[in-house]
Amino acid sequence: MTNVTSIYTGEKYNARTILNDGIGQIAGWQGEAAFALELMKHKLPFTHTGCLNHPYDFVVYAKGRKITIDVKCKKRNVQPCSTFEGHINTYQQKFNVMAYVFANVTDGEVTFMGWMYKKHFWQKAQIVQKGQVTDGGFTEYDQSAKLKYVEMIPMDALWERLCDG
Repeated sequence: MTNVTSIYTGEKYNARTILNDGIGQIAGWQGEAAFALELMKHKLPFTHTGCLNHPYDFVVYAKGRKITIDVKCKKRNVQPCSTFEGHINTYQQKFNVMAYVFANVTDGEVTFMGWMYKKHFWQKAQIVQKGQVTDGGFTEYDQSAKLKYVEMIPMDALWERLCDG
C-alpha cells in the first residue's frame, strides 16, 4: 500500500479544504485506507472512489445492493473519545451518498468511531455556524453539522448489515 504522506502535495486539495496546507487530507487518506482493509477483512467487494470526483469514497457491494459510503476522518492530538463529535460541512448535505463512517487518526493509528445513514445523521445533527466558538474554545471553520460519536451507530452494526450470515 502506498504511504499516504508520499502523495501529499503541501497544498489545499480543493477550495473547500479547511487547512491551508491541506494536511488534513493525510488523515482522510489514512481513514480510507483503514476502511478498505476492514472491507477486505470482512470479505466485502468494493470500489474505492475517493481519488475520483465523487461525493463518496466507496461503493460496497453487499446483499445484491450497491452502498455508497463517505469516510470522514479527523486528525486528533489526543486519543479519541465517544463524547467527541464527527462533523460534516453543510454544503455536503446535498451530496448523493447513502452512509457516513466516522474515524479519527492519532499518532498514525485509525480508530473507527461509528457510522450513520445520511438521512439519520442530518436529522440528529446540530448545525453550527462558521466563526462560532465551541464549548472547547475552537472556532468553526465552516457551517457544519455535528453529532457526538456516542449518538452514532457502532461499527459492529455496519458489518452485520453488510455481511451475509
